[in-house]
Amino acid sequence: MRNSIITALILAVIGVGWIASGQFGTDDPAVATNGDTASATSAQGSKAPMRVRVADLEAVMRVERVDVTGRTEASRTVQVRAETHGQVRELLGQRGDNVEKGSPIARLRLDDRPAKLAEAKASLRQREIEFKAAQSLKEKGFRSETEEAAAQARLDSAHAVVEQMEIDIARTTFRAPFDGMINSGHIELGDYVRVGDIAATVVDLDPMLVVGNVSERQVNSLHEGMPGIIRLIDGTERDGIIRFVAPVAEASTRTYRIELEIPNADVSIRDGLTAEIEIPVSEADAHFVTPSTLTLNDDGIVGVKVVTRDNMVSFQPVEIIADEPDGVWLGGLPRTIRLITVGQEFVLDGERVEPVAGNARIVEADKT
Repeated sequence: MRNSIITALILAVIGVGWIASGQFGTDDPAVATNGDTASATSAQGSKAPMRVRVADLEAVMRVERVDVTGRTEASRTVQVRAETHGQVRELLGQRGDNVEKGSPIARLRLDDRPAKLAEAKASLRQREIEFKAAQSLKEKGFRSETEEAAAQARLDSAHAVVEQMEIDIARTTFRAPFDGMINSGHIELGDYVRVGDIAATVVDLDPMLVVGNVSERQVNSLHEGMPGIIRLIDGTERDGIIRFVAPVAEASTRTYRIELEIPNADVSIRDGLTAEIEIPVSEADAHFVTPSTLTLNDDGIVGVKVVTRDNMVSFQPVEIIADEPDGVWLGGLPRTIRLITVGQEFVLDGERVEPVAGNARIVEADKT
C-alpha cells in the first residue's frame, strides 16, 4: 500500500513537471517565425539559377507580299457587229489573223446603195440652186424671209440624205476597232446579216492582263502602279504593273478584282492561262521561330522570353507577321536576340537564369 502511494506521487510530480515545461518553456512565436523566414531566405539565396536552353537569332529582311492565283486575260475584247443589213460578199480576215486598226474584215453587197446616193446628190445640187435663187430674189426684194428660210431647210435636208447614204455605204465594210487579232468569225460568204449580228470578235493581246481576286484584308495594301511578279503555268516569269484595283467587292465572294498589265508584243502569252501573282507590299526585319517559343504575359500579350547580357529573363512583346507550316515570322524584336527555346514557361520576367546554348534556327534564303 505504501509502495503504491509512493509510485503515484512520483508520476504526479513527473506530470506536473511536463505540463509546467510546456507552459513556461515556449519560445516567442515571433522569434520562431523570424527564424523560419531566415532559414528559407538562406536556402533561397543558395539556390542555383534555373537552366534554360537558348538560341542566338539574328533578324533577316523579310518581304511582305500578297500572293494571288489568277489567270491571263486579253486587255480588250470587242464583238464587231453589223450596223446595216445586207449579204456578205467578201471576207478579208480569218480567225487568227492579226489586224490593224481600221483594216477591213468583211464587206457586204452594196445593192442599190450607190444609186440612192447618186439620187441624193442630184437632189442636193437642185436644192443648192434653189437656195441661191431664193437668196438673190430676197436681196432684190422679190422674196420674203420665210421663202428663203424654206429653201435653206430643203437644202439642209438634202445634205442630210447624202450624209446618211454615205454612212450606210461605209457601214457595209466591217473594220477592226484596234490593233489586235481576230479570235473568231461569225459570218460566211453569202450570209445575210441584220443590224446587231456579230461579224467577228477581235481581241487585243498586247498588253496582256493578269487578273485575280484579293481578300478585304489585302486590298488596302494594294494600289495602282505597284509592281508585281507573274509566274505562268509553264514556269516563265514576267514583270507587271497593277493598273486597276476594284473599289467594290464581288457580291458572291466578297473579294476584290485586281488587274496587272504585262507586255506581250510577240503574242506568246495566250488568254486564259493560269498564273501566280506575287506583289511585294513592304519590307521589315523579322525572326522565324517555332510556335512553341511563344508565350503570354500576365496581361495576355503574346511575346517571347529572351535572356539579356546579364543572364536575366526579359519578356518581349511581338507582332506575328505571318505563319507558315513549320514556323511563324515575328516582328518588333531587336535585330539580335538570345531566345529561350526550352524552359520559358518555368521562369519569370526579371529572373536570373543559366543559359545553355542550343541550335539556332537557320532561315533559308527562300524564307525571305
